[in-house]
Amino acid sequence: MAVIKQSSMPFKPYARLMNILGDQLITDKIVAVIEILKNCYDADSPSAEVRFGNLDKIGFNDLPLEDQAYIEISDVGCGMSLEKIQNVWLRPATPDKLKKKSQKLVRTPKGRVMQGEKGIGRFAIHKLGEKIELYTKAEGENEVKLIMDFTDYDPDNVNLFNQNASYKLLEEVSNTWYENFPPEKVLTSSGTIIRIYNLRERWTDSDFKNLYKSIQRLIPPFDKNAETLGVEIKRDFDVAMFVEGNSYTSENVMTFDDVIERSQFTIIGSVDEHSNIKFDYKSSIYHREIHSEFNLLDSGELSSRNYNLTGVKEIVKSGRQPQCGGFCFTFYAFDLKKPDRTILNDDLKKFIKENFVYVLRDGLRVYPYGEPGVDWLDLDKKRSTIKAGQFISYNDLTGFVYITQEHNSKLKDASNRQGIVNTDGAYDDFRNLVTAVTEIFNAEIKIDKIKSEIKRQQKLNKAKNVLDNSFATLNKALLKIDDQETLLIAQQFLDVYRNHLSVIEERMKTVEDLAGLGMAVEKSSHDALRLLSLMRSNIKDMALSIGKIGCDGSEMISFLKDLDENLMLVYDDLQLIQPLFKIQRKNKENVSVKECIKTVLRYFRYEIQDKISTNIEDVNDDIYVETNKGIILQILINLIDNAIYWINESKNTPRQLCFTINELERTLIISDSGNGIREEIVPLIFDEFVSMKSNGRGLGLYIVRELLYRINADIVVLENPEDKILSGANFIIKFNDEEEC
Repeated sequence: MAVIKQSSMPFKPYARLMNILGDQLITDKIVAVIEILKNCYDADSPSAEVRFGNLDKIGFNDLPLEDQAYIEISDVGCGMSLEKIQNVWLRPATPDKLKKKSQKLVRTPKGRVMQGEKGIGRFAIHKLGEKIELYTKAEGENEVKLIMDFTDYDPDNVNLFNQNASYKLLEEVSNTWYENFPPEKVLTSSGTIIRIYNLRERWTDSDFKNLYKSIQRLIPPFDKNAETLGVEIKRDFDVAMFVEGNSYTSENVMTFDDVIERSQFTIIGSVDEHSNIKFDYKSSIYHREIHSEFNLLDSGELSSRNYNLTGVKEIVKSGRQPQCGGFCFTFYAFDLKKPDRTILNDDLKKFIKENFVYVLRDGLRVYPYGEPGVDWLDLDKKRSTIKAGQFISYNDLTGFVYITQEHNSKLKDASNRQGIVNTDGAYDDFRNLVTAVTEIFNAEIKIDKIKSEIKRQQKLNKAKNVLDNSFATLNKALLKIDDQETLLIAQQFLDVYRNHLSVIEERMKTVEDLAGLGMAVEKSSHDALRLLSLMRSNIKDMALSIGKIGCDGSEMISFLKDLDENLMLVYDDLQLIQPLFKIQRKNKENVSVKECIKTVLRYFRYEIQDKISTNIEDVNDDIYVETNKGIILQILINLIDNAIYWINESKNTPRQLCFTINELERTLIISDSGNGIREEIVPLIFDEFVSMKSNGRGLGLYIVRELLYRINADIVVLENPEDKILSGANFIIKFNDEEEC
């Protein structure tokens, strides 16, 4: 067949392709804003601002531009010259950044690793609105103003029923630019301002909240553990957000600092390009620390360590080295079903559930990893195929995986900025290796949970055995006594004993069910301690009664004394089963009283917020006590719990709680605006079982006094009105110079 004509022709896309690409490449409006902010980051700007204005005018596109709804994103970065606007910015998919990366020019002048490479980030603007005003200025250059109207690109966006729409080719649409001197908008030496009109979507309160969270997550938090691994974390980019001129801030006071500080289980380490893992593991529930190094693909090593790592089976099966490169990790886990409520609270638990494992590349987030609901490691899938209790939950784990462009060249972002492309199986390898780390983490957590449970059960059994032996001994002693009155008294005691023992056993069962302990266990153990103290009191009363009736009860009294000593052992053992209280730890530290106050106030924030005003006043700054922090915390928990109760019981206004610290005198005054302490109760307020609460146990202030005695401190009630800070109860604690604990 003969060719009768030959020529060539290029693609001539319609201009509406720009809008189509914007919709397809950028998932949603939140991601769109984040992508523009990444451009600000690449421009070496130390900060950026996101502003929303005239939002009630969305849809009123016939108004003058200055009156229309808008989104404005600005920075003070390097800006762009007219030449760069023409030859780079207006040419989507420009390989400018890609060329620099191929030449190893991956860092900006300020040392940042450039995030973009495909030249498609600007399509994010199309996702947000139809009309754009861009103002930009490079150092030493005039300001450039660029106007783009995407209704010229795609008339369908103006009227879906426009049958007479004129569809232009992309090459037929022009964008107007101006060169301004003096500058119209960019008043700094360099920078860029993008204002977007004709917004495509409405913005709700929920949208603003989600955007703010995404902005906060864009730059990683300070992770001290990551720094020990050599991970470079630069926090040199701040983003402020404004809605209708008002600064937008989050209601969530929780941060990753809280997570890192309070995590019950921690594993930090690295996996190199040859799958060699190094990690440090630490558990707070059993106080165990380990360091380990081995190869994740060595089945012999895994077997010797009793690790069954499903995450590496596919890699081993393939017979090749992983293609993903090395990475570092810092994981933090909690047992939220059995929480220690001195460590966890509702806000922190919610924070953990909303922040899974993030992937950070050169200091910036890779989406969507870490987002709520994105279980990219399939942890809950494993829990559905394995016994749920045998594997850590997606909701109990948070942390970070750190990668770099230099060492993870095949882990590239998908074009829509939602995940990593599986180039040569690199992402599968990466995901499998990270999964293997979580499986190691889970295996060590299981060990500590089992050990902790065994230790706790042993203590409970020991306490019960002491009680049983003492009870048996007492029964034998009673058989030797013939006096009817003595036996009657003894029988009354035994009846009380059996009742108390029944309550204690039930309480212990509750403790077993709560294994993780927490605030609920504190209350449970308080009850047990109260009952044991009451038993001691009954024993003493019985001994006195035996002595008064004049019978030969010396042997009986001896046995009762032995029982009393055994009960003291039980009392001490029950105190030891409370890992909630860090006071059992032997290590001392220089404890800041002010910081402890802040910690406990956060613990009670639900009871305090919007209800009670709190104030910390200090003279000469702070008091430091050489002791265990748990002691100070428990003292403050009891005092503040009391104060909150009586403030709520009172009708006095304003509702206040005040802490006055005097460093020189080493005193702390805790005062409230409640009704105060009744005069006749003041001398008894620190005694056992004295309480004016309707459901009070009368142990809180007694424990406070006993704990203070242990650290050579004391507490009294301020009764003189001239000494009081507030009208209600005023307690003054004196920390003596020589602490003993």
